[in-house]
Amino acid sequence: MILDTLKIPYEILEANDRIGGRIYTHRFNGDAGRDAPVNDPARYDYIDMGAMRYPNNFFMKRVFKLFERLDMDDILIEYKYSAPNTFRLYNGVRHNSADQSDLDIFNVSEAKGGAVPDEYVVKGVDDVSSDIFKPFAEAFQTLPFNEAWKKLAAYDPYSTRGYLLSKGYPDTVVEWLETFTTATGLYDDAFVESTMDAMDFANAKAAYSWYCIDGGSDNLTTRMAQRLTSQPLIGRRVTKIASVPGGGAMDVTFGKHFIFISTKRYAQVISTVPLGCLAAIDIPQNDLSYMKRMAIRCLNYDTSTKVALKFQSRWWEDPKIMGDRTIKGGVSSTDSPIRTCVYPSYGFHATGKVSGVILASYTWAQDAQRMGGLAQAKGSDADKLLIELTLKNLSELHNVPVEKFGPLLDHYVHNWHNDEHARGAFALFGPGQFGQPSSGNSLFASMKAPGANGKLHIAGEATSVHHAWVLGALNSAWRAVYNALGLLPDAQTKRTLLEETWGIPDEEDCKALLKLAVLGNHKVL
Repeated sequence: MILDTLKIPYEILEANDRIGGRIYTHRFNGDAGRDAPVNDPARYDYIDMGAMRYPNNFFMKRVFKLFERLDMDDILIEYKYSAPNTFRLYNGVRHNSADQSDLDIFNVSEAKGGAVPDEYVVKGVDDVSSDIFKPFAEAFQTLPFNEAWKKLAAYDPYSTRGYLLSKGYPDTVVEWLETFTTATGLYDDAFVESTMDAMDFANAKAAYSWYCIDGGSDNLTTRMAQRLTSQPLIGRRVTKIASVPGGGAMDVTFGKHFIFISTKRYAQVISTVPLGCLAAIDIPQNDLSYMKRMAIRCLNYDTSTKVALKFQSRWWEDPKIMGDRTIKGGVSSTDSPIRTCVYPSYGFHATGKVSGVILASYTWAQDAQRMGGLAQAKGSDADKLLIELTLKNLSELHNVPVEKFGPLLDHYVHNWHNDEHARGAFALFGPGQFGQPSSGNSLFASMKAPGANGKLHIAGEATSVHHAWVLGALNSAWRAVYNALGLLPDAQTKRTLLEETWGIPDEEDCKALLKLAVLGNHKVL
């Protein structure tokens, strides 16, 4: 879309048999659901296996501007991040959000036989967690992005666990915070990541702060594709990218279903391939610096596994099963293997009965690795174990016998590390991988600098500071195009048009990008 506004011709080569990448909507009823109008019950027989919710906070303005550009007001609806009557089940204790509770309902304090010092439990996990990230959140709200980033990046050498321990938090408090606020093992990743994540999930100052897309998130990428002058070429897996002799262009070799199709010549290449897949593409030594090759191999990706179950009906909304504590939207959480259960925020105004599709388990990090180990072929022994475990945990979480759920009609499981077109859920860097502001050769900076003498540009959310969000992909696309324009004879005119039409992402500084381009051309980055 950006290239269209700049009147620059292009081709899009897509390895998958669908567009969207990690925006992926699975419809149990196939095209019948895709084509159904708003409020038709058939429309709501789906689950978003990738991006599914959009916070309207100060970081995400560019995403909502894209929604406006695509006229998506008709299908942008409230995402109920929280809702009445949801459950938490930790340390063997189940609690419904409608019930009153003491400060230590889950018996984690030392006074109740747990291991967390009482003063932390009295304050509460949310307030303790908020205080950790508050100074950085205030910096991003009051300072220019680059200044706030420098303040945060000073702690990039730390994992979240290491940072908290260095500040005097007891290890039992660190484990308590990780268990109740995120995924198992996620505190071993960079403190910078935890801070950005905490701010991304902060409440927005809007009529309501979270949104989702009625009918599935792939409506976003479908509408984007409909605006393009050149439609994506589906099923074209790139196997090689190389500068031509003399360095004036790039040759791209691609095939379909493991059969060679063609080698085509392009002036420049923008790669949005996830880094795990990019590592498998043949790129000559001279076209990528040492730092870029290191970054492609080393930058960390997190794991995510989603388990969707399709029941005959939405039993969690049925008073006959849930009594006066029916659930519409929101999230329930637990320390059992399924970890997080997400209820649909859509289909409430359907003209008839909708199917009972629920995201029964949404996991990250080590939790996702363990669930993902069972995410094998449908009908396999591992798959049967996964469904058995999910139903058992779901029953325990809701205090409802499995038999009362009604018939399980279908299920769908997706582990993003097992996806051949992703090989990881999203970037989530380890300590030190963003790099210090004073460093001239960080792995992250190398991803933002052009390769192949300015003709190869690596984009995707891994090359933005906003990992795992559509915003990261948008910002990286802007930066890749900005860099690519540098080789055009009317570079300044095009860059001015780019800035006027699409603005400048908060995380980008045009002068800094020019310096990175010089370093990239000299293969420093």
